[in-house]
Amino acid sequence: METENKEYLRKEFEKFYKENYSRFYYYALSLIPDDEICKDLVNDSFHYLWEHIDSFQPQTARKYMFTHVHHLSIDHIRHVKMEENNREAYLNMVREWNDKEHRESEERIRIIIKLMDEMQEPTHTIMNQCYLHKKKYREVAEMVGLSESGVRKHIMKGLDIIRAYFKVNYKKGSN
Repeated sequence: METENKEYLRKEFEKFYKENYSRFYYYALSLIPDDEICKDLVNDSFHYLWEHIDSFQPQTARKYMFTHVHHLSIDHIRHVKMEENNREAYLNMVREWNDKEHRESEERIRIIIKLMDEMQEPTHTIMNQCYLHKKKYREVAEMVGLSESGVRKHIMKGLDIIRAYFKVNYKKGSN
């Protein structure tokens, strides 16, 4: 007897599915403009109904399915809205961090240029030419009349002044 009832419910469910799938799909599509998501929501609703086939009632199934699809659609819309809000909050936070880092970086650059301007000659000229004008040590050495090794020594002296200002400890050979 129970087997006959299950077979009857299975056939009724199958008939209900074939007759109503597109109706629920288009209903979901009226709420959510994404056909793949709508297919998923309708399939999820039918799957839920199938999982509860023992309580399947053909006379109320359509009303139930409209309600279930509607609730899943609303949940999906809320979820998407929450993701958008989270994404927007994250982007605002990143923009704020980037603005802050940019301001801090600009301030550090301003301080470094001021420190370089206060350096004695030829360290001042060497630092300016190497770091602001991107010249090679060889070019700067010819310009100031020193060897490349002499230029390197003045670069190290200038970097030491900058490190001391920012209290950065640097040991040769350490990363």
